[in-house]
Amino acid sequence: MGLNKQTQSTNALYLLQGRIIKGATKETGTYEKNGKYYEEFNSISGKLVEFKVVDGYTGDKEIALTIDDLDNKYTMYFSLNSGYFKSFARSLENVDLLSNVELFPTFKEENGIKKSSLLMKQGEDWIKRVYTVDNMGKMPPAMPVEVNGKVEYDYAAQNKYLIDKILAKFEAAKLPF
Repeated sequence: MGLNKQTQSTNALYLLQGRIIKGATKETGTYEKNGKYYEEFNSISGKLVEFKVVDGYTGDKEIALTIDDLDNKYTMYFSLNSGYFKSFARSLENVDLLSNVELFPTFKEENGIKKSSLLMKQGEDWIKRVYTVDNMGKMPPAMPVEVNGKVEYDYAAQNKYLIDKILAKFEAAKLPF
């Protein structure tokens, strides 16, 4: 008996080269970077319960995606300007937020170009992208911008569109009590 306090803490997860990493000790860690130890995972399963855009360590915007597996809550962080976000955001409309989903980060490097993605699966079905190169729907295109004589792409309008859609989906999935 007595007072009990509900904790709101979550376990922080990060995406690194196609793996999910979580802080660990030297004894339990499977990966070491800059003197810090991490445990590596291939995927995570649970309900997607919260989505936020936050300031990252380097000042860039990051996604903070909270996943509840009933035993623990995890907040997975990844850059807004990454393939992880693009693939996640372009697929999320096809996800049932009231059901469990499994997330699989991927990474490959071809000809010096790094490509990352965050694939999702519900039940036995892989989640398909709503927005593709061939079918952008109402999503604004990335805008070409010349930087130092080289064409880069500005995804600001596209990211805003996707973030607004994601926030609306999470809001609609909230229970009314």
